[in-house]
Amino acid sequence: MAKQKAHWILFVCVLALLAVVGIGGFLLGKNTEAGNYQKERELNILLNRSDLEGLGEIEGTIYVTGHRSPDSDTVGSSIAYAALLQALGYDAVPIVLGKINPETAFILDAAGLETPELMEEVHGQNMILVDHSEYTQSAVGLEDAYILSIIDHHGDGAVTTGNQLIYDARPLGSTATIIWIRYRNYGVEPEKKTAVAMLGAILSDTANLQSANTTSADREAMKALSEIAEIHDTDSFYQQMYKASLSYEGMTDGDIFFSDYKEYESGGTKYSIGCINVYDDADAKKMAERMKKMLPWTVRTTGMDMSFAQIGIFHDDISVTYLVPSDEEAGEIIEAAFGDKAVFDGISYRIEPGISRKKVLVPAITDILMSSQQ
Repeated sequence: MAKQKAHWILFVCVLALLAVVGIGGFLLGKNTEAGNYQKERELNILLNRSDLEGLGEIEGTIYVTGHRSPDSDTVGSSIAYAALLQALGYDAVPIVLGKINPETAFILDAAGLETPELMEEVHGQNMILVDHSEYTQSAVGLEDAYILSIIDHHGDGAVTTGNQLIYDARPLGSTATIIWIRYRNYGVEPEKKTAVAMLGAILSDTANLQSANTTSADREAMKALSEIAEIHDTDSFYQQMYKASLSYEGMTDGDIFFSDYKEYESGGTKYSIGCINVYDDADAKKMAERMKKMLPWTVRTTGMDMSFAQIGIFHDDISVTYLVPSDEEAGEIIEAAFGDKAVFDGISYRIEPGISRKKVLVPAITDILMSSQQ
C-alpha cells in the first residue's frame, strides 16, 4: 500500500513538473513571439521612415499646404502632416492659401487650434502639397519651389518635379485618412488637438461616412481619432460642423462661391466648380438663383471658359445635388454627362442621390470634354 502511494506521489510530481515545463515553454514562446513582433514593428517603422531619409538633409522651413479656397480636409491635413514632421524633428509649418470657411473655423475652434499662417507666394520655398496636385489650385510661385512631397486622394495633377519626392496618392475618402495611415506607419500618435482636426476633415470630406467615396480606411481612422480626440458622439459633432457650414452671414455671393472652389482643365477647356452646402430644397433653389446671376462674373474674373455651382444637401438620410451652369454650353455638358438623372428647372439641374465633386462630377465633365476633342 505504501509502495502504491509512493508511485502515486511520484506520478503527481511528474505531472506537476510537466505542467510547469509546459507553462514555462508556453510563456517563453509567447515572450519570444512578442519580442519578434516588436522587432518586426520597429523594422517596419524604420523602413517607412526611410522615405523621409531619402529626401536627404533639408535646409530651411518646410511649408505644408492644401489647395486654394481651403476646406476642412485641406486645413486639417496641412496641420496634421506638419505636426507629424515636427514630431520627427523637422522644421515644418502648416499654411493656408486663402480664408478658411465657417465649417473649418468651427473645427479649429473645437480643437483649440489657430488658423495656419496665410502665405500668398512660395517662390524658392520647401513645399509639401496635401489634398491637391494642380498648379491652378495651389500657391503662386509653386513652379519655382522645391516640392518634397504630395499627399492626395484625387487624381494625379499637373504638378511635376525633377527631384525625388514622396508621392502618396490613394483613392480614400479624405486626405486626412492617408495622413493617419502615415502616422501609424511612422510609429507616431497624433496629439489630441491634431486628432480633432483630422477627425473633422474626414467627417467633412465623407459627409459623416455617408458619401460614395468612403472606404474602410476612413471608418477605421474615424474610430481611432475619435478616441484620441475624446469625441465619442461623432454624429453630433458632424451635425454641429454641418450647421456651421451653412452659415454665410456677412458673405457676398462671390465669397460663398469661392469658399470651396477648385479649377480644372480638360481637353483644352478650363472650368471651375464651387461647392456650397444648404439645408433643404427651398434653400437650394434660392442659392441656385443667386449663383446663376453671379457665375458669368466668376468666369470673366477667373479666366475660366465655364463654371459650375454645386449646391449640396447632405444630412440625416437626405442626399441631393443641384448643379448650376454658368451658360448654355456648361448646361449641355451636364446633360451629356448625366442624362435623365439631371432634372432641369430652368436654373439648375437636380440630381438625387447627391454626387461627389471629386468622385463623380469632375470625372464626368472630364469624359465629356475629352470625348469632344476626339
